[in-house]
Amino acid sequence: MKRLSLVFIAIVLTSCSFDNKTGIWKDASNTPVDNQNTKSIKDNKLSTKYEEVFTKNKTYNEEKQATSLFNFKNSEPIKIINWFEQYAVPTNNISNFSYSDYKILLSKSSKLSRSTPSENYFGKKIVFYKKNLISYDHKGTIFIYSLSANKKIFEYNFYKKKFKKFDKKINLIINENILYASDNLGYLYAINLNNNLVIWAKNYGVPFRSNLKFTNGQIFLANQDNVIYSIDSKTGNKNWQFATTLTFLKSDFENNFALDLINKNLLFMNTSGELYSINYVTQKINWILNFKNNSLDEDAELFLSQPLVIQNNNLIVTTDNAVLSYDVLTSSKNWALPAISIFKPIVTSNYIYVILKNDLLICLDNKNGKVVWSKNIFTNIKNKNIKDKFDAVIDFKIVNSKINIYSKYGYLLSFNPSNGNLNYLGRISKKGINSEIVFLNNNMLFIDMANRLLNFN
Repeated sequence: MKRLSLVFIAIVLTSCSFDNKTGIWKDASNTPVDNQNTKSIKDNKLSTKYEEVFTKNKTYNEEKQATSLFNFKNSEPIKIINWFEQYAVPTNNISNFSYSDYKILLSKSSKLSRSTPSENYFGKKIVFYKKNLISYDHKGTIFIYSLSANKKIFEYNFYKKKFKKFDKKINLIINENILYASDNLGYLYAINLNNNLVIWAKNYGVPFRSNLKFTNGQIFLANQDNVIYSIDSKTGNKNWQFATTLTFLKSDFENNFALDLINKNLLFMNTSGELYSINYVTQKINWILNFKNNSLDEDAELFLSQPLVIQNNNLIVTTDNAVLSYDVLTSSKNWALPAISIFKPIVTSNYIYVILKNDLLICLDNKNGKVVWSKNIFTNIKNKNIKDKFDAVIDFKIVNSKINIYSKYGYLLSFNPSNGNLNYLGRISKKGINSEIVFLNNNMLFIDMANRLLNFN
């Protein structure tokens, strides 16, 4: 089965070509990146530390009231002007977004794409640059939508029509005026947003399966074989690569990066359950943690995780059975809570907020991991049908010092961060939500399931 999959990918990659109708694309499929002069990181003979997170402790499953002494404190809400990457920042964590919070729909675009994706195509990646939305559809068409003009001002697609049924999954990041995009066909390319011209495009041969990070003139990404790449942002050539442990079982979890810019370290969690800290300047590995049960045969079970989160020196890791805190420099464990998180945690200066699989919203003390309070998110909802209609969580953020949970079907639940009490319940989109919730200039924006951009103040 694996050989058939590889053959199919190879056919796709050799058959893809850039669309000449736009007059801006050059075919990069003949660029053999494996023949470029590159180097690979060596693991410095570091021993892998296996983390004992497979404890017999019962998964946390109880509601707890906050004590009268608890007083939520957070930094002032942050006003975002541009949204350059998934989760907005290199650390994957902003503890408090600024929003006018009137929840009034200012504008709704026409359909950004007329194509209908398959049922399992969910969670569109979006970025914003100079009041322009940049996203894509499942056919691989990247488009730019102007918020000021309320219309699409540019779009292009370089895939041949015979591959239109093959869903394209694209990751985006912007640095200065350059858009970088990777896809699940192994392409990586750079576009100048000032003139919409392609600077370079390369075919790396293996589908990419990670978010993108940028710093120091380097683009970081990983493919489905858990190989990390550092790419020169000016040329698209490899600076270095590092192969981590491959897993043949595929889950919804994708390789994930976070950047510790203060200490110049790249944090990488792969689909095999390995967590790496790599200094991206010296290209040396600082430490490795392995969260896969070493008593089991390789690929005996899937590894699941949520994206990494960094706040100051605190690294929060979620596995399929625990929420853990580590010192980002030394990899020493601060604490662990047996619990199954279903979304990326939010870390403030003093507390961590997590949504669990058992519908609990919990607040943890940053220092010791103790539960300050926990509450079932549906406890105060009288209409039982809402729980059935709520469906999957699509996003989870602290906005104006309120905990907001957004569902795939367009519901917004807002909670008091001091005790977990429900403050607001409403359906902000009848057509659901199909992207990350973005906050720009005190407005809230997202793409719905009908592929329209909604803008609220």
